[in-house]
Amino acid sequence: MMHLAAVCLWGLALGQASPDEVPDAGVEWVLEDAGLPVEEDAGVVLLPVEVPDAGRETTVTGRKMVDVRRVAGSAQVIGKEELERQEANDLHRVLQGVPGVYVREEDGFGLRPNIGIRGASADRSSKVTLMEDGVLSGPAPYSAAAAYYTPLMTRMVGVEIYKGPASIRFGPQTIGGAMNLRTREAPRAFEGDLDISLGNYGSAKGHGVIGYGTERFGVLLEGVHLRSDGFKQLDGGGNTGFDKNELMLKARAATDRHEFQLKLGLSTERSNESYLGLSNDDFARTPQRRYAASANDQMNWWRTQMELTHTFTLSEQFEISTTAYRHDFQRVWNRLDHFRQGPALYELLAYPSGGTGAVYRGILSGAEDTTSRDQQLMVVNNGRTFVSQGLQTLARLTLMSGPISHELELGLRFHHDEIRRRHTQSGFDMLRGTLVPNGEEAELIADNLASTRSFSANLSDTISWGHFLLAPGARVEVYDATLSDRLSGAAGNALQVVPLLGIGAVYTFDFGLSVLAGVNQGFSPPPPGQVDALPERALNSELGFRYGRRGIRLEAIGFWSEYSNITGECTGSSGCTNDALNQQFNGGAARLLGAEVLGSVKGKLGWGTTGAVELAYTFTSAQFLSDFQSANPSWGNVVAGAALPYVPAHQGQLRVRASKGPVELGVGAVYYGQSRELAGVGEPNASVVIPGRVLLDATASVEFGAARFYLTATNLTNQSALVARRPFGARPQAPLLFQAGFKYAFR
Repeated sequence: MMHLAAVCLWGLALGQASPDEVPDAGVEWVLEDAGLPVEEDAGVVLLPVEVPDAGRETTVTGRKMVDVRRVAGSAQVIGKEELERQEANDLHRVLQGVPGVYVREEDGFGLRPNIGIRGASADRSSKVTLMEDGVLSGPAPYSAAAAYYTPLMTRMVGVEIYKGPASIRFGPQTIGGAMNLRTREAPRAFEGDLDISLGNYGSAKGHGVIGYGTERFGVLLEGVHLRSDGFKQLDGGGNTGFDKNELMLKARAATDRHEFQLKLGLSTERSNESYLGLSNDDFARTPQRRYAASANDQMNWWRTQMELTHTFTLSEQFEISTTAYRHDFQRVWNRLDHFRQGPALYELLAYPSGGTGAVYRGILSGAEDTTSRDQQLMVVNNGRTFVSQGLQTLARLTLMSGPISHELELGLRFHHDEIRRRHTQSGFDMLRGTLVPNGEEAELIADNLASTRSFSANLSDTISWGHFLLAPGARVEVYDATLSDRLSGAAGNALQVVPLLGIGAVYTFDFGLSVLAGVNQGFSPPPPGQVDALPERALNSELGFRYGRRGIRLEAIGFWSEYSNITGECTGSSGCTNDALNQQFNGGAARLLGAEVLGSVKGKLGWGTTGAVELAYTFTSAQFLSDFQSANPSWGNVVAGAALPYVPAHQGQLRVRASKGPVELGVGAVYYGQSRELAGVGEPNASVVIPGRVLLDATASVEFGAARFYLTATNLTNQSALVARRPFGARPQAPLLFQAGFKYAFR
């Protein structure tokens, strides 16, 4: 822990506020403002504690009084109130105010989020354990961690983010952290909700909920349709937007000690999305343009979800919950991948060149015709079928031994997932600005099956003695990963047993201050069939404080991750072509350190008005510690001291809001710091840098009884900032997007 002394933790002096009437903060310490009963908790240990000072920040969850500042480890919850305030359909936007969380923009709508925690790679959120209602939600979390599916945010009632020792209960990814999305519960009375909105670029949302229940029985049906025509302008015309649909059914039946819950879901998406971006010159002139070569690009997928949960409650001290689940996901992505024999698309568009390079760029835009077989555009049809299924049990037992209390938690999971890849490619000629098939049969380029069988167990004990809390935890991951390649005939199998440890401690003072510290082992498994790939491993430490009293909340935490082996995977979203997909690369030692700051002040402003100011800030330093050469397109030739790509040194958010009676107004500013696209030392040149940018947004709402009208707008200045050149060329920030909506609640 001595190395944590190098991390500076800065407090914020935000003044005093009245405790009489305080609106909920947007990002709270875990489970505060979540509106969730204790049986919904996904694993953060919370203790029933004596609260000697009524001024402390407390919340009642189920039958327990909890001092939320005494959670061991860094964790935040975005509650239902803040989600409704933002009315965001993009998970990236929801996470902007969470310190230590990074997002990498891609399509402008958040269709396929790229999320990283504490410097871990954000590419396809593959280093984050993603869950919905405490169950793994990725298409194949072990066999293919890239998350091509994310549920619609308009259905969520809570978002939980766990970092450091607080994430040791979740796996398989413990390298950065975990995120859990919460859906509605089956009601205990009649209720219904209607949400309709319209916006620019043909965007529209229809969201309906109907449910009925008693203490013994409940049923809920929820459906969402979300669409947009897209903001990019395709050469020759065409839709660049998407249509998404989700349907969920929940049913609950309960006795005094037993409860059964069934959850069924169906989701679909059709998105006219492409990996193809623009050259630097074209981006400077028309950033929202899309080349004619991407005219046929389209993703189609569907997903089914089935979960059955049984909860047995013996007493307030003992509860056990078991869930059986199966998720099926099938996708087909038809998209431009490469020239048959021409230059790589990323290099062609990112680095200026004349001669033949100009000709190939002309073919992409439709300004030049294909004149040889080598110049043909190869469009891949990436068909993938996923299965994720398993059985998990979570048991909690609370014990008292004199002045010391224990809350024991045991989690067990048997899991199987698999991915079947069947990829084909077809050649197209560009003739007079239109893609024309070359008349040849599609070529099979990938036919393989990867699968993983796993068993995981986690055991923790949260020990509370007066003002002191200690939470040791252990996790073991046992997995058997197999790859069978039908084209090459190659096959591989690997059995691994991985023990992991973590511990967190909190000391709480009577005047509202808590000091916390912790350390845990981070781990990320390699994909099946990677003979030379090693697991990603790191030792993660954190040290900081939390303060909450009389409308003031402060949190400052320093984190340090010492990687013994950092890894990167070749994906389409990182700029790899089909022949190199899913290869993992070892990066050796690396060091990621930084500081997270979260603060808010809330209170009365006078004339019946209340207000709030919220601030989140993250500083990160991320460096490789060894020299090596890598085929990973974002790494290349690395020297010790090189900065990791796509990890900004600074990022933050400032939000201000005020309310009077039924009216609330809010404005916010988000800062994304400069980042690199390629690992390197010193000041990066313009061809490999993503400049920093500031985005402004606003929200407004007014309530009339059970009705609510709202208006949201993002990117108020309508800037077209560069957000990435990966996978293939420059990509813009989404322009000014606004929506006006109406909600009505039936009770």
